[in-house]
Amino acid sequence: MSKKETRSDAGYNSLVTTPSGTEVTKLDRRSYLKAAAAGLVGGAALATPSIVTANSDRVWDLKLQSNWTGIGIQSQDRAAKLFVERVNRMSNGRIKMRNFDAEVLLGIGETFRGVGSGVADLAVTASVYHRGIVPAGEFLWSVPFFPVTNLEFYEYIYQFMGIKEVWREAYAEHGVMHLTYELSDEWGSMVSTKPINTFADYNGMKVRAFGIWADWLVHNGASIVVVPGGEVYTAVQTRILDAAAFGAPDAWAGLKMYEVCDYFVNPSVAPYDVCEIIMNLDKFNEMPEDLQEVMLSAARVHNLDIASLTIPTDAAGRKALADGGMETLLMPEDELKKAADWCWDRFVSKKGEDPYIDRMIDIYGEARELYTAYYGPKKLPV
Repeated sequence: MSKKETRSDAGYNSLVTTPSGTEVTKLDRRSYLKAAAAGLVGGAALATPSIVTANSDRVWDLKLQSNWTGIGIQSQDRAAKLFVERVNRMSNGRIKMRNFDAEVLLGIGETFRGVGSGVADLAVTASVYHRGIVPAGEFLWSVPFFPVTNLEFYEYIYQFMGIKEVWREAYAEHGVMHLTYELSDEWGSMVSTKPINTFADYNGMKVRAFGIWADWLVHNGASIVVVPGGEVYTAVQTRILDAAAFGAPDAWAGLKMYEVCDYFVNPSVAPYDVCEIIMNLDKFNEMPEDLQEVMLSAARVHNLDIASLTIPTDAAGRKALADGGMETLLMPEDELKKAADWCWDRFVSKKGEDPYIDRMIDIYGEARELYTAYYGPKKLPV
């Protein structure tokens, strides 16, 4: 690697030629200090330049449809409030965003198309609800037992292994901008009217579930019944359901499921419910770059908010379920290993059905190997 000195306004720099032949200018510390002493480097050179953009005087009124605020989930209510406040503050009043509680602007099944068409400008939602429009949405939401056991592991997969690009490219075709994933609380812990000690015990039971998890339960003899999450209590009470997967302990406690179910079956098949914030793509593209960055950065912090806020609410939810008389049942490890292997094979069998799913299979396969290499052999997530 060769090196020569060059003159610049800030003094003498090192012009370094890399082995590939590329010349890279590196500011030498001694030269920088000499230039600073001579007054060649001033505060103006160190200050962040102001961003001058089109539409800089426009005020952007944004409607946020949150699918889970206003229904008693404290973590969602608090995180949405912080997100709105952060966007409005970071934009210095150039964005005025308002949150709308669940079902006010759009029903949960209408959210994706509604954001794409501009009925709402943004939404906090989950990709599984639009799997009929974007098939990869089911697996962006969850592959049962895929080891998303902590935020930093999924952050690496999302930011650096290509999942963010899969998400955004798949959604762009429908006029939707994916701003961020959201690691909400666990999904897939079951409530049941009957004791479950092995997966074979689901034989003959009517169960609420969907996706690959539902396929696995059917494989074990269960019948799948489609019921909205908010109607699970009534469905169990009227014997439409014998068991259900829906939400985290906080949600089960909020629904008072301990009144109609005796058993809480652990572990959850998805340690984190991977949700998302989406935005109308045209609206995002109309924004100047600095406000686009406000939306992206505020959304990313929102993900940290929701992941942390679910810790105390789920802890309180577990206590409420126990106090209500529910008994916790833990699936044996051999049963969990059997379920995890079956669900992974089912996911991989989707190869060739959709180009975005194909990319996910490759990325998740590599991520599973990375998880084992870094974390070592551990128990399946609890």
